[in-house]
Amino acid sequence: MVPSPETILSCLCLNIVSLIVASGGRSEGDDDGEVVKRCIEGDPESFNELVEKYYRKIYNLAYRFVGDSEEANDLAQEIFTAAFQNLDKFRGDAKFSTWLFQIATNRGKNKFKYLKRRGYFVNRGQSDTDDERDYLQKAVPDHSTNPEDLLAGKQIQKVVQDAINELDPDHKEIVILRDIEGFSYEEIAKILNLPEGTTKSRLHRARMVVKEKLKKVLS
Repeated sequence: MVPSPETILSCLCLNIVSLIVASGGRSEGDDDGEVVKRCIEGDPESFNELVEKYYRKIYNLAYRFVGDSEEANDLAQEIFTAAFQNLDKFRGDAKFSTWLFQIATNRGKNKFKYLKRRGYFVNRGQSDTDDERDYLQKAVPDHSTNPEDLLAGKQIQKVVQDAINELDPDHKEIVILRDIEGFSYEEIAKILNLPEGTTKSRLHRARMVVKEKLKKVLS
C-alpha cells in the first residue's frame, strides 16, 4: 500500500532525529578554530583535517543538489577548494562549519541552476549505486525487511527526490538544509543570511510545493 503524500511529507519533515543518528551526528565545529589558524599561518596540510571531518556532510549536501555521485564528488571538491582559497576571509565571527556550509550552499545552488538550465534533470533516471541509495534512504527512512515494501520504499524515495529536484533553487536549498541535513532554523538563517522568520516561512512554502507534487504523482 502506497502511503499518502501527507504521510510521506511527515517522514521527510519530522525525521530530523533519525537523520542525525543515521549520519553519526553533525559536528558543531567548535574546535575548528585552531586548525583554521594553523592553515592561515602557513600550514596548508592542516586543511586536510577539515576535509576529512566534513567531506561526507558536504558530499551529501552536494548530492542533494545535483542527484549524481560523480557530479556531487566534483562539486564537493570545488567547495573545499573555494574554502581553502578563501580561508583568510574567514573572520571567526561564526563557526567554521557555518561558513563552510554557506560556501557549499551557494555553490550547490549555482550548480543546480546551471544543470537545470541545460535540461540535466529532465527525464533523468535515478541510478542505484550503494552510495546514492544510502542518501536517498535518508530522505524517507525504510526499516522494512519485506521485499515488496522495500521496492515501494525505493520508488517513494525517488518520487520525493524528483519532487525536491523540481523546486526552485531557494526552496530546494532550504528543504535540503532543514529536512535532509537537519540544521536548526537558527543555523539555516546564518548559513543563508536570512531572518529566522523568513527561513520558517520559506520552508513552509517549500514543503507545501513538495506536498502538491507528491499528490499529483501518487493520486
